[in-house]
Amino acid sequence: MAKSGIGRRRTAALRDHGEGYAQRRNEIIAAGAQVFRDKGFEASSLRDVAERLGTDRASLYYYVASKNELFQLVTQRAVTEVVVAAETVAAQEGDAESRLRTLITTTMEKYEAHFPYMFVYIQEDMNRIHSSSIDEVWARTMVELGRRFEEALMRILHDGGRDGSLAISHPHLAMNVIIGAVNWSHRWFTPGRGSTSKELGNQMADMLLTGFLARGQQDSSSSTA
Repeated sequence: MAKSGIGRRRTAALRDHGEGYAQRRNEIIAAGAQVFRDKGFEASSLRDVAERLGTDRASLYYYVASKNELFQLVTQRAVTEVVVAAETVAAQEGDAESRLRTLITTTMEKYEAHFPYMFVYIQEDMNRIHSSSIDEVWARTMVELGRRFEEALMRILHDGGRDGSLAISHPHLAMNVIIGAVNWSHRWFTPGRGSTSKELGNQMADMLLTGFLARGQQDSSSSTA
């Protein structure tokens, strides 16, 4: 299908890497993130984004082709950084307990750094969105990123099981508990209100690790308290 005139102009502008164009596109992405977070993907429209920016919807098409593309731009960069950070932690030297704590706190810090982009992604039903008209290549990419994060976490959990530092009889269940705890923070965590993401990450790690530490380590910790 041939591109429209505005589509050709958008492609040319992206190719030219103009500073002003990039800045305005980033403003649109930021506004889109706020709208998606407030209203959800299905209920949002480019008209809502335009109103947030104080402009008209037609002007947005010079920067993004559709609501679907805007959602992709909002989420993929942030999710990729979270996954790469998790893989880096999993590959580090050191005991599984320390790496698991670092993964939890690092993930929370990334959520804060990419607020509200990560939370926009987390709050949506990705299975429903993936089955809609959103680009299939993007959808597969996001599924693969999710798989990579799970593999990084599972690597740490298996290492802890092998060296005896973590008492985990069901690693897959433990993985889901950790991911669920961290992801649920989209319901209650807002940067700048209360504890920092690093403080919250450490507090969450304390609570989770209490259940995962091998019995000998728990007894040792209790005796030194």
